Amino acid sequence: MPTRPVRPTYPIEPWVFRELEQADFGDARLTARILQLVSDLGSHPEWSLASLYEGDWASLKAGYRFFDNAAVTPSAILAPHREATWARSVGQSRILVAQDTTYLNFTGHAATQGLGPVESLNDRGLMVHSGLAITTDGVPLGIVAQQMWARDPDTFGKSRQRRSTRLEDKESYRWIETAEEAIQGVPDGTRPVIVGDRESDIFDVFVAAHAAPYDVLVRGAWNRRLIDHPAGHLWPAVEAAPVLGTWVIDVPRKEGQPVRQARLAGQTTRVSLAPPAHRRVESLSPVSMTVVLAREVDPPPNTTAIEWLLLTTLPVETLADAQTIVQWYTYRWRIERLHFVLKTGGCFVEKLQLETVDRLTRAITVYTIIAWRILWMTYHSRQEPNQPYAVAFTPEEQRALWLLHERQRPRKGPRAAPGDPSQPLTLREAMHTMAKLGGFLGRKSDGEPGVKTLWRGYRQLQWILLGMHLAAFDGE
Repeated sequence: MPTRPVRPTYPIEPWVFRELEQADFGDARLTARILQLVSDLGSHPEWSLASLYEGDWASLKAGYRFFDNAAVTPSAILAPHREATWARSVGQSRILVAQDTTYLNFTGHAATQGLGPVESLNDRGLMVHSGLAITTDGVPLGIVAQQMWARDPDTFGKSRQRRSTRLEDKESYRWIETAEEAIQGVPDGTRPVIVGDRESDIFDVFVAAHAAPYDVLVRGAWNRRLIDHPAGHLWPAVEAAPVLGTWVIDVPRKEGQPVRQARLAGQTTRVSLAPPAHRRVESLSPVSMTVVLAREVDPPPNTTAIEWLLLTTLPVETLADAQTIVQWYTYRWRIERLHFVLKTGGCFVEKLQLETVDRLTRAITVYTIIAWRILWMTYHSRQEPNQPYAVAFTPEEQRALWLLHERQRPRKGPRAAPGDPSQPLTLREAMHTMAKLGGFLGRKSDGEPGVKTLWRGYRQLQWILLGMHLAAFDGE
């Protein structure tokens, strides 16, 4: 009589094969391990390894060994996912790559070795800088670059030394390094546009872009000096340009402020940026850039008016061009949502109990890919709502969602006969069904569910599937 296993086993989800089957760690067993590990963690990313593999000592030990293996580098983990990401972009003339930095705080984990200061010298954690590929319609295609590092406590906060430090030794160099890493494997005919916030308003970023096979789109932070312009400086130069017209945009939600609409007025001009004054000895050449100023007209009371000054290597001549540039910049928020899911919106990586920085960076890379998937589901369903739900859900998830959808249908008198299970739900129907598990009401005025609500719903769906697994396992 065969020995009964202590826990049910789960098949590897199809999306994991698509993203990571080509992983190469020099050992096929390690590739098999990451496939199973990502599939298991993807279903319950909020669980620790000990909770995930409770009662399965072999799988638990294999998981810890995977994160402790020197052959499993973060770049090797990310490489197959980046290839899959660029494969999804084939046929696209432009792809946005949004960059952003966040920090992970592990101050409470005294046993973890190799951490550095984050917000203050008393905090301990890691800095994370990611590059997210996004379609020009706003759908996140995947993670194409990521860097993690621990700050040196001996140099933390010493801003006076930064001007005398080589660019390659500064944290700001990550904006150029990430762009170079991100474009590895970009398909022929596709030109990336690297998008960054005010922190990436760095003269060397513009210099690098003019010599690289990509464009940049950066929110300006400095009123830079200009060459051969009567205004002398950046802000007055674009303010002197004629107003091209106005248009309305959706402003993404942020803490304490729901999604709202704003009417913007656009101005644009071409300028030549002077090198920073403190670098005159380097004999740097001026850099030609297009500048777009988008200002909110008549903002609501008690609301900070939008004012975005955007610098780009792309040409902008018409109102439609300016609208495109501003719209592309709004998609930069996608990477902030990615980091939100990674930290507090689902994956909770700051709770990881791993004892070295090397183990942490491997685990964080894995969780970043998992966080991307829920982000992709959120925005892909908005762009392609009528696709069959099989594009985003496993067969087991499809069955559960179909049953839930039938149960959630409005009652009018006696319950209507259930629908035909051979007729698949649309992706939008499935996403709304899942979102209702996370608190989404689905009223006409509610719009589309957000990342946070969908993540709560996804977690509830996985609990339902776990119950189904356990019921089937118990009946064996």
